[in-house]
Amino acid sequence: MNFLAHFHLADVSATSFTGNLLGDFVKGAELHYLPASVATGIRLHRAIDLYTDNHALVKEAMALISPARRRFAGIIVDVAFDHYLARSWRDWHADSLEAFAGGVYASLLEEYELMPPRAQRTVSHMSEHDWLNGYARLPNIYRSLDNIAARLSRRTTMYGAGEEVELNYQALEVCFMGFYPQLLNYVENIDTHSL
Repeated sequence: MNFLAHFHLADVSATSFTGNLLGDFVKGAELHYLPASVATGIRLHRAIDLYTDNHALVKEAMALISPARRRFAGIIVDVAFDHYLARSWRDWHADSLEAFAGGVYASLLEEYELMPPRAQRTVSHMSEHDWLNGYARLPNIYRSLDNIAARLSRRTTMYGAGEEVELNYQALEVCFMGFYPQLLNYVENIDTHSL
């Protein structure tokens, strides 16, 4: 899952937004140098990723991606699923997406000093350009995927991957709508103290 989903699931599980962000930025099992709440969020992020990567509906969504971009299918599907989550936000959360995003940005900026530099840069760009609300618009999905492609070490077929979402829009949405309630149920029933 991508940023918006991880933050939503952090909210559902009452775990740290910062920890759920840092799951993409902190490696290894040694997390004792971080506050316990942040470490729990990192471990939840990893559990969510493991559950997601092994789910049949996610694999079905990834199979929709063209062979030329199949090696990036996980990234493309993650970003696409954030788009569908943003578009249907009122189905999943009582607060507006704008209010939720504002709360996430404020929380992340409060714990900015806990983050490695790469995560700090991401949070700065995310809050400045309001990525979380932006996911609701398809042109921003194109931009997001191209920005990810630009961070790869060499030019790849990842550029222009937004067209994969547009070409498979309804089928990907069906996969998301089938998968996300199951992921929510998984997170709602996870014992975060055992992570």
